[in-house]
Amino acid sequence: MTKVIDKFKNMSKDAKDIFSIVQKNGSLTKSQILDLTKLKLTTLNRIINPIIKNKLIVETSIGESTGGRRPTLYDVNNIDYAIIGIDISRLYTQIIFTDLKLGIIYKERFNMDSSYTPEKTVCRITEICEKAVLMTDLKRRELITVGLGTVGPLDIQKGIMKSPVGFIADNWTSTPIKKMLEKRLSLEVYMDNGANSAVTLESLYGYGKDLKNIAYFNFGMGIRTGAISDGNIIRTINDVEDAFAHMVIDVDGEKCSCGNYGCVECYSSIKSITKNFKKRIINGETTTIQKPIEDINYIDISLAAENGDRLAVEIIIKAAEIFGTGLSNFINLLNPELVILSGPLIMVSQLFYKVSVNTAKQKCYLSKHSNIFFNRGGYFKEDAISLGAAAIAIENLLKSY
Repeated sequence: MTKVIDKFKNMSKDAKDIFSIVQKNGSLTKSQILDLTKLKLTTLNRIINPIIKNKLIVETSIGESTGGRRPTLYDVNNIDYAIIGIDISRLYTQIIFTDLKLGIIYKERFNMDSSYTPEKTVCRITEICEKAVLMTDLKRRELITVGLGTVGPLDIQKGIMKSPVGFIADNWTSTPIKKMLEKRLSLEVYMDNGANSAVTLESLYGYGKDLKNIAYFNFGMGIRTGAISDGNIIRTINDVEDAFAHMVIDVDGEKCSCGNYGCVECYSSIKSITKNFKKRIINGETTTIQKPIEDINYIDISLAAENGDRLAVEIIIKAAEIFGTGLSNFINLLNPELVILSGPLIMVSQLFYKVSVNTAKQKCYLSKHSNIFFNRGGYFKEDAISLGAAAIAIENLLKSY
Protein backbone atom coordinates (compact mmCIF):
# COMPACT_ATOMS: atom_id res chain seq x y z
CA MET A 1 0.00 0.00 0.00
CA THR A 2 1.41 3.39 -1.03
CA LYS A 3 2.00 5.78 1.85
CA VAL A 4 0.48 9.21 1.45
CA ILE A 5 3.91 10.82 1.86
CA ASP A 6 5.02 8.95 -1.25
CA LYS A 7 2.09 10.42 -3.14
CA PHE A 8 3.58 13.82 -2.42
CA LYS A 9 7.15 12.81 -3.17
CA ASN A 10 6.21 11.16 -6.46
CA MET A 11 4.31 14.15 -7.82
CA SER A 12 5.96 16.00 -10.70
CA LYS A 13 7.25 19.52 -10.18
CA ASP A 14 4.30 20.94 -12.11
CA ALA A 15 1.86 18.93 -9.99
CA LYS A 16 3.48 20.16 -6.79
CA ASP A 17 3.28 23.75 -8.03
CA ILE A 18 -0.44 23.38 -8.72
CA PHE A 19 -1.04 21.70 -5.36
CA SER A 20 0.79 24.59 -3.64
CA ILE A 21 -1.28 27.20 -5.47
CA VAL A 22 -4.57 25.53 -4.52
CA GLN A 23 -3.42 24.93 -0.94
CA LYS A 24 -2.47 28.57 -0.36
CA ASN A 25 -5.29 30.26 -2.28
CA GLY A 26 -8.37 28.32 -1.29
CA SER A 27 -11.06 26.83 -3.48
CA LEU A 28 -10.34 27.66 -7.13
CA THR A 29 -11.92 26.94 -10.47
CA LYS A 30 -9.81 25.60 -13.32
CA SER A 31 -10.16 28.99 -14.96
CA GLN A 32 -8.65 30.68 -11.89
CA ILE A 33 -5.82 28.13 -11.78
CA LEU A 34 -5.13 28.81 -15.45
CA ASP A 35 -4.93 32.55 -14.72
CA LEU A 36 -2.40 31.92 -11.92
CA THR A 37 -0.26 29.39 -13.79
CA LYS A 38 -0.61 30.62 -17.42
CA LEU A 39 -0.98 26.98 -18.50
CA LYS A 40 -3.19 25.71 -21.31
CA LEU A 41 -6.32 23.80 -20.29
CA THR A 42 -5.08 20.55 -21.83
CA THR A 43 -1.82 20.85 -19.88
CA LEU A 44 -3.64 21.65 -16.63
CA ASN A 45 -5.94 18.65 -17.04
CA ARG A 46 -2.96 16.38 -17.67
CA ILE A 47 -1.25 17.61 -14.51
CA ILE A 48 -4.20 17.89 -12.15
CA ASN A 49 -6.01 14.63 -12.94
CA PRO A 50 -3.43 12.36 -11.19
CA ILE A 51 -3.54 14.64 -8.11
CA ILE A 52 -7.31 14.28 -8.03
CA LYS A 53 -7.02 10.52 -8.54
CA ASN A 54 -4.70 10.33 -5.52
CA LYS A 55 -7.25 12.35 -3.51
CA LEU A 56 -4.81 15.13 -2.64
CA ILE A 57 -6.99 17.66 -4.47
CA VAL A 58 -10.76 17.16 -4.54
CA GLU A 59 -13.83 18.75 -6.07
CA THR A 60 -15.41 20.71 -3.25
CA SER A 61 -18.44 22.56 -4.60
CA ILE A 62 -19.87 24.50 -7.51
CA GLY A 63 -18.86 28.11 -8.08
CA GLU A 64 -20.94 31.07 -9.19
CA SER A 65 -21.93 31.14 -12.84
CA THR A 66 -20.61 33.91 -15.06
CA GLY A 67 -23.17 33.17 -17.76
CA GLY A 68 -22.61 29.53 -18.71
CA ARG A 69 -22.37 26.34 -16.69
CA ARG A 70 -21.48 26.82 -13.05
CA PRO A 71 -17.81 25.85 -12.64
CA THR A 72 -16.43 23.19 -10.30
CA LEU A 73 -14.26 24.37 -7.43
CA TYR A 74 -11.09 22.48 -6.47
CA ASP A 75 -9.38 22.45 -3.08
CA VAL A 76 -6.92 20.32 -1.14
CA ASN A 77 -8.33 17.30 0.66
CA ASN A 78 -8.91 18.54 4.19
CA ILE A 79 -10.71 15.44 5.42
CA ASP A 80 -8.48 12.42 4.97
CA TYR A 81 -5.01 13.61 6.03
CA ALA A 82 -3.19 15.29 8.90
CA ILE A 83 0.27 16.69 9.69
CA ILE A 84 1.96 16.94 13.09
CA GLY A 85 3.76 20.16 14.04
CA ILE A 86 6.00 20.23 17.12
CA ASP A 87 7.48 23.24 18.91
CA ILE A 88 10.21 22.34 21.40
CA SER A 89 11.14 25.51 23.27
CA ARG A 90 12.96 26.03 26.55
CA LEU A 91 9.81 27.05 28.45
CA TYR A 92 7.31 24.62 26.89
CA THR A 93 6.68 22.03 24.18
CA GLN A 94 3.57 22.20 21.99
CA ILE A 95 2.18 19.55 19.66
CA ILE A 96 -0.46 20.27 17.04
CA PHE A 97 -2.29 18.25 14.41
CA THR A 98 -3.35 20.17 11.32
CA ASP A 99 -5.15 19.52 8.07
CA LEU A 100 -3.47 20.22 4.74
CA LYS A 101 -4.38 23.92 4.95
CA LEU A 102 -2.86 24.21 8.43
CA GLY A 103 -6.19 24.37 10.20
CA ILE A 104 -5.65 23.15 13.76
CA ILE A 105 -7.45 19.90 14.56
CA TYR A 106 -5.88 19.31 17.97
CA LYS A 107 -3.16 20.86 20.11
CA GLU A 108 -1.61 20.24 23.50
CA ARG A 109 1.17 21.97 25.41
CA PHE A 110 3.23 21.07 28.45
CA ASN A 111 5.74 23.13 30.42
CA MET A 112 9.40 22.15 30.41
CA ASP A 113 10.91 21.66 33.87
CA SER A 114 14.14 20.18 35.19
CA SER A 115 12.90 16.63 34.53
CA TYR A 116 12.38 17.11 30.79
CA THR A 117 15.49 15.61 29.30
CA PRO A 118 15.36 14.87 25.55
CA GLU A 119 14.29 11.29 26.25
CA LYS A 120 11.43 12.30 28.53
CA THR A 121 10.35 15.07 26.15
CA VAL A 122 10.15 12.69 23.18
CA CYS A 123 8.31 10.16 25.34
CA ARG A 124 5.73 12.76 26.36
CA ILE A 125 5.31 13.92 22.76
CA THR A 126 4.71 10.31 21.72
CA GLU A 127 2.11 9.78 24.45
CA ILE A 128 0.24 12.92 23.37
CA CYS A 129 0.28 11.86 19.72
CA GLU A 130 -0.89 8.32 20.52
CA LYS A 131 -3.76 9.73 22.55
CA ALA A 132 -4.69 12.30 19.92
CA VAL A 133 -4.98 9.90 16.98
CA LEU A 134 -7.73 8.02 18.81
CA MET A 135 -9.95 11.11 18.76
CA THR A 136 -12.88 11.20 16.37
CA ASP A 137 -11.49 14.08 14.29
CA LEU A 138 -8.16 12.30 13.78
CA LYS A 139 -9.11 8.65 13.82
CA ARG A 140 -10.15 8.65 10.17
CA ARG A 141 -7.14 10.65 8.95
CA GLU A 142 -3.86 9.31 7.62
CA LEU A 143 -0.79 11.00 9.08
CA ILE A 144 1.57 12.33 6.40
CA THR A 145 4.64 13.67 8.14
CA VAL A 146 6.00 15.66 11.09
CA GLY A 147 7.49 19.14 11.26
CA LEU A 148 9.72 20.22 14.15
CA GLY A 149 10.65 23.75 15.14
CA THR A 150 13.21 23.78 17.92
CA VAL A 151 16.10 25.61 19.56
CA GLY A 152 19.39 25.99 17.69
CA PRO A 153 22.18 25.67 16.90
CA LEU A 154 21.26 22.77 14.63
CA ASP A 155 22.74 20.36 12.15
CA ILE A 156 19.62 20.13 10.02
CA GLN A 157 21.05 17.54 7.63
CA LYS A 158 21.82 15.15 10.49
CA GLY A 159 18.80 16.19 12.57
CA ILE A 160 20.84 17.17 15.61
CA MET A 161 20.36 19.88 18.22
CA LYS A 162 24.02 20.76 18.67
CA SER A 163 24.53 22.84 21.81
CA PRO A 164 21.35 24.65 22.85
CA VAL A 165 21.53 26.72 26.01
CA GLY A 166 18.81 27.62 28.47
CA PHE A 167 17.02 24.29 28.89
CA ILE A 168 16.24 23.65 32.54
CA ALA A 169 17.03 19.95 32.18
CA ASP A 170 20.43 18.53 31.29
CA ASN A 171 21.66 16.46 28.34
CA TRP A 172 20.34 18.55 25.44
CA THR A 173 23.77 18.87 23.81
CA SER A 174 24.26 16.76 20.64
CA THR A 175 20.66 15.50 20.75
CA PRO A 176 19.67 13.45 17.64
CA ILE A 177 16.13 14.75 17.96
CA LYS A 178 15.04 13.92 14.40
CA LYS A 179 16.05 10.28 14.71
CA MET A 180 14.48 10.02 18.17
CA LEU A 181 11.12 11.34 16.98
CA GLU A 182 11.11 9.29 13.78
CA LYS A 183 11.74 6.12 15.75
CA ARG A 184 8.90 6.79 18.20
CA LEU A 185 6.35 8.26 15.76
CA SER A 186 7.17 6.07 12.72
CA LEU A 187 6.94 9.14 10.47
CA GLU A 188 9.49 11.23 8.60
CA VAL A 189 10.47 14.41 10.44
CA TYR A 190 11.49 17.72 8.84
CA MET A 191 13.14 20.21 11.17
CA ASP A 192 14.29 23.80 11.38
CA ASN A 193 14.86 26.28 14.15
CA GLY A 194 11.69 27.67 15.69
CA ALA A 195 12.09 31.26 14.49
CA ASN A 196 12.62 30.16 10.88
CA SER A 197 9.51 27.99 11.16
CA ALA A 198 7.44 30.92 12.44
CA VAL A 199 8.63 33.45 9.86
CA THR A 200 8.02 30.92 7.07
CA LEU A 201 4.46 30.44 8.30
CA GLU A 202 3.79 34.17 8.45
CA SER A 203 5.21 34.67 4.95
CA LEU A 204 3.09 31.94 3.38
CA TYR A 205 -0.17 32.12 5.35
CA GLY A 206 -0.13 35.10 7.70
CA TYR A 207 0.37 38.86 7.75
CA GLY A 208 3.50 38.52 5.62
CA LYS A 209 1.78 36.85 2.69
CA ASP A 210 2.88 38.48 -0.59
CA LEU A 211 5.69 40.38 1.20
CA LYS A 212 9.33 39.65 0.37
CA ASN A 213 11.01 41.06 3.48
CA ILE A 214 9.85 40.02 6.96
CA ALA A 215 11.45 39.88 10.41
CA TYR A 216 10.12 37.78 13.29
CA PHE A 217 11.29 38.04 16.91
CA ASN A 218 10.25 35.61 19.64
CA PHE A 219 10.87 36.60 23.26
CA GLY A 220 11.22 33.66 25.61
CA MET A 221 14.19 32.56 27.67
CA GLY A 222 16.24 34.17 24.92
CA ILE A 223 15.47 36.28 21.86
CA ARG A 224 14.94 34.17 18.75
CA THR A 225 15.01 35.78 15.31
CA GLY A 226 13.88 34.65 11.89
CA ALA A 227 14.20 36.83 8.80
CA ILE A 228 13.17 36.59 5.16
CA SER A 229 14.95 38.84 2.68
CA ASP A 230 13.81 39.05 -0.94
CA GLY A 231 11.69 35.95 -0.38
CA ASN A 232 14.49 33.80 1.08
CA ILE A 233 15.21 32.78 4.67
CA ILE A 234 18.44 34.26 5.98
CA ARG A 235 20.31 31.32 7.45
CA THR A 236 22.93 31.90 10.10
CA ILE A 237 25.91 29.66 10.78
CA ASN A 238 24.70 26.39 12.36
CA ASP A 239 21.12 27.63 12.00
CA VAL A 240 21.26 29.46 15.30
CA GLU A 241 18.33 31.77 15.97
CA ASP A 242 19.87 34.02 18.60
CA ALA A 243 22.47 35.88 16.52
CA PHE A 244 20.53 39.14 16.93
CA ALA A 245 20.32 38.55 20.68
CA HIS A 246 24.11 38.73 20.82
CA MET A 247 24.38 42.01 18.96
CA VAL A 248 26.56 44.20 21.19
CA ILE A 249 24.61 47.29 22.20
CA ASP A 250 26.92 48.52 25.02
CA VAL A 251 30.64 47.72 24.85
CA ASP A 252 30.98 48.48 28.57
CA GLY A 253 27.80 46.63 29.53
CA GLU A 254 27.02 43.46 31.44
CA LYS A 255 28.84 40.24 30.67
CA CYS A 256 26.76 37.90 28.52
CA SER A 257 26.61 34.11 28.56
CA CYS A 258 28.33 34.16 25.17
CA GLY A 259 31.43 35.79 26.70
CA ASN A 260 30.94 39.26 25.22
CA TYR A 261 29.72 42.35 27.05
CA GLY A 262 26.56 44.37 26.52
CA CYS A 263 24.59 42.03 24.24
CA VAL A 264 20.90 42.77 23.68
CA GLU A 265 20.01 39.55 25.51
CA CYS A 266 21.73 40.83 28.69
CA TYR A 267 18.85 43.30 29.10
CA SER A 268 15.84 42.35 26.97
CA SER A 269 15.08 38.64 27.45
CA ILE A 270 12.77 37.09 30.04
CA LYS A 271 15.78 35.75 31.91
CA SER A 272 17.60 39.09 32.05
CA ILE A 273 14.49 41.11 32.96
CA THR A 274 13.78 38.76 35.88
CA LYS A 275 17.42 38.75 37.01
CA ASN A 276 17.78 42.54 36.87
CA PHE A 277 14.48 43.06 38.71
CA LYS A 278 15.47 40.72 41.55
CA LYS A 279 18.92 42.28 41.77
CA ARG A 280 17.43 45.70 42.41
CA ILE A 281 15.11 44.32 45.11
CA ILE A 282 18.10 42.71 46.81
CA ASN A 283 19.80 46.12 46.67
CA GLY A 284 16.94 47.62 48.67
CA GLU A 285 14.37 48.86 46.14
CA THR A 286 10.69 48.18 46.72
CA THR A 287 7.94 46.64 44.64
CA THR A 288 4.20 46.10 44.94
CA ILE A 289 4.60 42.42 44.03
CA GLN A 290 3.58 40.40 47.07
CA LYS A 291 5.62 37.22 46.52
CA PRO A 292 8.88 35.81 47.86
CA ILE A 293 11.70 37.11 45.69
CA GLU A 294 12.66 33.62 44.52
CA ASP A 295 9.12 33.07 43.16
CA ILE A 296 8.88 36.30 41.14
CA ASN A 297 8.82 35.71 37.38
CA TYR A 298 8.52 37.77 34.20
CA ILE A 299 4.72 37.54 34.25
CA ASP A 300 4.61 39.12 37.71
CA ILE A 301 6.97 41.88 36.60
CA SER A 302 5.09 42.56 33.35
CA LEU A 303 1.70 42.73 35.08
CA ALA A 304 3.10 44.91 37.84
CA ALA A 305 4.44 47.30 35.21
CA GLU A 306 1.05 47.47 33.53
CA ASN A 307 -0.37 48.43 36.95
CA GLY A 308 2.18 51.19 37.49
CA ASP A 309 4.76 49.52 39.78
CA ARG A 310 7.69 51.96 39.58
CA LEU A 311 10.50 49.39 39.63
CA ALA A 312 8.78 47.08 37.16
CA VAL A 313 8.09 49.99 34.79
CA GLU A 314 11.75 51.06 34.90
CA ILE A 315 13.03 47.54 34.21
CA ILE A 316 10.60 46.92 31.34
CA ILE A 317 11.22 50.32 29.74
CA LYS A 318 15.01 49.93 29.87
CA ALA A 319 14.82 46.43 28.43
CA ALA A 320 12.51 47.60 25.63
CA GLU A 321 14.62 50.66 24.82
CA ILE A 322 17.73 48.52 24.47
CA PHE A 323 15.92 46.01 22.28
CA GLY A 324 14.37 48.81 20.22
CA THR A 325 17.83 50.31 19.64
CA GLY A 326 19.14 46.97 18.42
CA LEU A 327 16.03 46.56 16.29
CA SER A 328 16.63 49.93 14.62
CA ASN A 329 20.09 48.71 13.56
CA PHE A 330 18.58 45.48 12.26
CA ILE A 331 16.01 47.43 10.23
CA ASN A 332 18.69 49.72 8.81
CA LEU A 333 20.57 46.68 7.51
CA LEU A 334 17.74 44.49 6.18
CA ASN A 335 14.86 46.92 5.58
CA PRO A 336 11.96 44.55 6.41
CA GLU A 337 8.48 45.55 5.32
CA LEU A 338 6.94 43.80 8.33
CA VAL A 339 8.36 43.31 11.83
CA ILE A 340 6.54 40.84 14.09
CA LEU A 341 7.29 40.76 17.82
CA SER A 342 5.94 37.65 19.52
CA GLY A 343 6.57 35.14 22.28
CA PRO A 344 5.62 34.91 25.97
CA LEU A 345 7.07 38.29 27.01
CA ILE A 346 5.43 40.23 24.20
CA MET A 347 2.03 38.65 24.77
CA VAL A 348 2.00 39.58 28.46
CA SER A 349 3.65 43.02 28.28
CA GLN A 350 1.97 45.69 26.18
CA LEU A 351 4.47 48.18 27.62
CA PHE A 352 7.50 46.26 26.36
CA TYR A 353 6.00 46.01 22.87
CA LYS A 354 5.00 49.69 22.73
CA VAL A 355 8.35 51.05 23.94
CA SER A 356 10.30 48.68 21.66
CA VAL A 357 8.42 49.81 18.56
CA ASN A 358 8.55 53.51 19.44
CA THR A 359 12.29 53.32 20.11
CA ALA A 360 12.96 51.51 16.84
CA LYS A 361 10.92 54.06 14.91
CA GLN A 362 12.69 57.01 16.55
CA LYS A 363 16.20 55.66 15.98
CA CYS A 364 15.78 53.96 12.63
CA TYR A 365 17.05 55.88 9.64
CA LEU A 366 15.06 53.81 7.13
CA SER A 367 11.75 54.27 8.95
CA LYS A 368 11.80 57.91 7.84
CA HIS A 369 11.97 56.86 4.21
CA SER A 370 9.83 53.73 3.96
CA ASN A 371 6.68 52.19 5.37
CA ILE A 372 7.54 49.57 7.97
CA PHE A 373 4.66 47.79 9.66
CA PHE A 374 4.93 46.40 13.18
CA ASN A 375 2.70 43.69 14.60
CA ARG A 376 2.28 42.25 18.09
CA GLY A 377 2.01 38.47 18.11
CA GLY A 378 1.67 37.88 14.39
CA TYR A 379 -1.34 36.23 12.80
CA PHE A 380 -0.76 32.91 14.57
CA LYS A 381 0.43 34.17 17.96
CA GLU A 382 1.45 31.34 20.35
CA ASP A 383 0.89 28.70 17.66
CA ALA A 384 3.37 30.22 15.18
CA ILE A 385 6.29 27.84 15.77
CA SER A 386 4.31 24.58 15.91
CA LEU A 387 2.17 25.56 12.90
CA GLY A 388 5.29 26.86 11.21
CA ALA A 389 6.92 23.47 11.72
CA ALA A 390 3.99 21.85 9.90
CA ALA A 391 4.38 24.44 7.12
CA ILE A 392 8.10 23.66 6.88
CA ALA A 393 7.25 19.96 6.49
CA ILE A 394 4.78 20.64 3.68
CA GLU A 395 7.19 22.96 1.87
CA ASN A 396 9.95 20.35 2.06
CA LEU A 397 7.64 17.76 0.51
CA LEU A 398 6.65 20.18 -2.26
CA LYS A 399 10.28 21.00 -3.04
CA SER A 400 11.62 17.42 -3.05
CA TYR A 401 12.04 16.73 -6.75
